[in-house]
Amino acid sequence: MSLCGRGYSNKILKVDLTSGTCKTEKLDEQLMRLFIGGKGLGTWLLYNEMKPHTDPLAPENILLFVTGPLTGTNAPTSSRFGILTKSPKTDTYMDSYCGGRFGQTLKYAGYDAIVITGAAKEPTVLVINNETASLEPGAAVWGKDIQKSAVQLKSVYGDEIETAVIGPAGERLSPIAGIFCGLRTAGRGGAGAIMASKKLKGIVLKGTGTVKVADRPGFEEAVWTAFRMLRMSSQVKRMMDTGTANILLLVNAAGALPTRNFQTGQFEGAEEVGGDVWREEYWKKDIACEGCPIACSKIAYSKKLDVVIDGPDYETIFALGTNCGVSDKEAIFYANYLCDCYGVDTISVGNIIGFVMELYEKGKITKQDLDGIEATWGDGDVMVRLTEKIAKGEGIGELLEKGVREISAQFPGGEDFAMQVKGLEMPGYLPRAAKGIGLSYAISERGACHLRGSPLVEILGGADPLASEGKAVLFKANQTDCAVINSVILCYFVKFGITLKEIFQMLNTCTAFEYKNPREIDEIGERIITLSRLF
Repeated sequence: MSLCGRGYSNKILKVDLTSGTCKTEKLDEQLMRLFIGGKGLGTWLLYNEMKPHTDPLAPENILLFVTGPLTGTNAPTSSRFGILTKSPKTDTYMDSYCGGRFGQTLKYAGYDAIVITGAAKEPTVLVINNETASLEPGAAVWGKDIQKSAVQLKSVYGDEIETAVIGPAGERLSPIAGIFCGLRTAGRGGAGAIMASKKLKGIVLKGTGTVKVADRPGFEEAVWTAFRMLRMSSQVKRMMDTGTANILLLVNAAGALPTRNFQTGQFEGAEEVGGDVWREEYWKKDIACEGCPIACSKIAYSKKLDVVIDGPDYETIFALGTNCGVSDKEAIFYANYLCDCYGVDTISVGNIIGFVMELYEKGKITKQDLDGIEATWGDGDVMVRLTEKIAKGEGIGELLEKGVREISAQFPGGEDFAMQVKGLEMPGYLPRAAKGIGLSYAISERGACHLRGSPLVEILGGADPLASEGKAVLFKANQTDCAVINSVILCYFVKFGITLKEIFQMLNTCTAFEYKNPREIDEIGERIITLSRLF
């Protein structure tokens, strides 16, 4: 029985940039039943098609763009896609997920995944127009920032296209560079550097097809149930109102809001940077990814700067704000803008600056080391200047953009407060405030990650944060849930309203794999996590 008409396009696009060739392969039905798609498919391909100890920046590294069987359907939050590769930031497994319209358009073009290997000699753009794929010269957009690159590609290939591009930071192989798709970003782990190492500036994508499911009436009923449960969720309602920033004051009250490079878990200026203040002063419009009832994205405008950005979200406010002791919203806004222009991860940038400020506080780094910048806590102008140094890779920024682990090696004693796991800077939850958070960071297959275990469950009242008992079970359950969500592919935020039961119902009616119960889906999540660890 063909996978076509069961949530899959049944086709992988394989691109070899060294030879300049594009070809297609079919999916293995048995493999899809075992791994679903998305993270599962991508992890299988990484494990089976890459030699151990491959240099992340070598042509032999594999860069994957993956979708799941629910991508492009009318399931809630089903427009997403994943990027998997070997990370230049951690030298190990990397997966990152992104919203917008790129994922569903990839399915509409007729592909479940893109597998990119090799390296071009000159800047290149991969152009996909439904079932036609070609490699075109990309020199005209090489060197341009994120927005200018997307605008120029649209001027050449049409306004109806979707793009995935890198900025100047990626082009110089910065290990904190992301891949940007419209207003959304696959930011963590340095995938932008992998794309640049292959001389691939961007992907242009046009898809006009559809995604069919096996049991349309059953699928529609399952989708209706999922949407209903999400709309009933109070957490989803808060996300609609103030995005991910809705949790900032809650996290602060729990003593888990990283402040001044994680020295404490409460910020005295938290009220000044909470979601309600951003809503009142900056956010002008709510944006939802295709088919999403949550609309967590907030479009902000600064009259002073005359600039529009998507955000800032909770992680950006923590990283560029509280972690640096900064409550100056205009400074946080502008630093967010710089990161988006040059194409770097705001979480890593904010961690780097907070780390530098603590180095400066402890006398381990000097004004002269920092190109004349006095890295004092709470100074918004200093935070912006350091962001610009990192984003441009200029002066001391050439060292800083490598990350806190690498910086600490240059300043003896700094290792003790370099807030990273496996080389990946920590997200916005203080591990001392909830024991499951520390466990999550330590065991996550991609390094310090808040989307692998239990941070929000503990902080929002789902478990005693300071208890040790039960945290391993809690972590395992959340990690396998996330593996399934990232394989089907849906947004992490559906966890605020639905469970594996609802995902099981949508997946079964979509694929006709006839999984027996949600426990079987949970076992698939365990299988995927195990394979990522084997990698």
